[in-house]
Amino acid sequence: MIRFFFYLCLFLLFFLAQTSNLWCSYLSNQRFDLLLVIVLSLSLKFSHIRILVAVFLLGVAMDSVSGGPFGLYLSAYVWIYVLIRSLKAFVHFQNIAFLLCIGVIAVVMKNLFFLFVLIMGKGLDAVYYNDLTTMASQAAWSVVGVPLLVLLIDRLEQAVLVMAEKTFQQHLYRG
Repeated sequence: MIRFFFYLCLFLLFFLAQTSNLWCSYLSNQRFDLLLVIVLSLSLKFSHIRILVAVFLLGVAMDSVSGGPFGLYLSAYVWIYVLIRSLKAFVHFQNIAFLLCIGVIAVVMKNLFFLFVLIMGKGLDAVYYNDLTTMASQAAWSVVGVPLLVLLIDRLEQAVLVMAEKTFQQHLYRG
């Protein structure tokens, strides 16, 4: 239950940061999807069917506010979840090289998925040089950002669980 509230608070924080105008407009176009980090973190740590439901709900939330075709984020997140679940059997998620690679792969995969939908909807003429440079910039930022955020989320989750356990033990000994 504590993990549920931890990831719910993390989702709300990342969702607000991503959908608000906290960052200047140039940086907002260059940064990668923050909710993608939650999808990666959940996919790497847990193997319950509930995680697929959580990934589904993350996609629905982003589709609701993105202004794009509904199902775009949802499909990208689910396919990234499937990819991570498939690769997880071969590599331990704390391996930094794996996190570097999977972060870039996830961002590139999401961008290629969006590019595919754009081309299918409006044709090849709808893709501009700025779109491609933005995608490359997001992939470059993901090299550092994704592994750092995934490891930070892992450490923060462990700290929250330890604090909750200590609090529970203190209340148990008092009562």
